[in-house]
Amino acid sequence: MSPPVAQPKFPVVIINTGGTLNKRYNPITGALVVPADERAITHLLQSALPNLDLHLIGLIHKDSLDLTKEDRRLLAAAIHALPSNLNNAPIVIVHGTDTLHLTAEFLNSGVLNRVVILTGAMRPVEIEPIEAAVHLGLALGFAAARPLPGVYVAMHGRILPYQQLVKNRDIGVFQAV
Repeated sequence: MSPPVAQPKFPVVIINTGGTLNKRYNPITGALVVPADERAITHLLQSALPNLDLHLIGLIHKDSLDLTKEDRRLLAAAIHALPSNLNNAPIVIVHGTDTLHLTAEFLNSGVLNRVVILTGAMRPVEIEPIEAAVHLGLALGFAAARPLPGVYVAMHGRILPYQQLVKNRDIGVFQAV
């Protein structure tokens, strides 16, 4: 029996804007901070790296409550500036959950003919990695299925167009509407 033929790696762009998923405890200030690095994401993706043609872009590194319209313009510009060899690659955006819907709406109005999936976590990877791992894995699995272009949210076991999956602030879970 011959050895299995290696399959090409799956191309995917992950843009990190920060959010709770990335937060780490600062022992000097006692605060949770969003560091300007991609450590949490690379930690979560270790087992998937052999199968991914990963293009990880650290872009903003903020809590989503601090994101501005200019930050959202920067995100859209980064998507438009991707090299042509990534034109068909899905884009996963790691984002804070509080204003994820605002970014999704902004991108929907200007990012044409692309698959964009926003995801994040309610708890930092450093404190509780399972939720973030599930959400990021959910987004990557959906991206690998080659969905139709659009802006989607992947959170709490669901992936839907951004208008159909929103944060229920009373119970702290994204739910279908």
